[in-house]
Amino acid sequence: MTISMQIYHFNCDSCRYDSKLPLGSSDLDQVLTDTNTDCAEYRLFKCEGEAMFMNADIHDRDFVGKCPSDSSKLIEIDEKMRPIRCPRCNQTLHVETSSPLEETAKRSLVN
Repeated sequence: MTISMQIYHFNCDSCRYDSKLPLGSSDLDQVLTDTNTDCAEYRLFKCEGEAMFMNADIHDRDFVGKCPSDSSKLIEIDEKMRPIRCPRCNQTLHVETSSPLEETAKRSLVN
């Protein structure tokens, strides 16, 4: 895998939608095999029923590509879909990324 885990912060000025989600893979050295079930790759999806983004590990055997609230099909949001639009009001979102370690440092400074 060539993607590392990043924290994505989605913020909409229009409707005040705000969400932070970890996306990517947690370990660059891991390779998905039949015996390695620890390999995770989190991708971004839109749940139309709840008008929100969610992340899901696409290698999880329980992942079925459905929204947990209403079982509607999840819509994958990939890198080609720019700019990313707000799942609630369809306006342009502000998107910031940071590493998980940066997020931990920010939280410890606040506390």
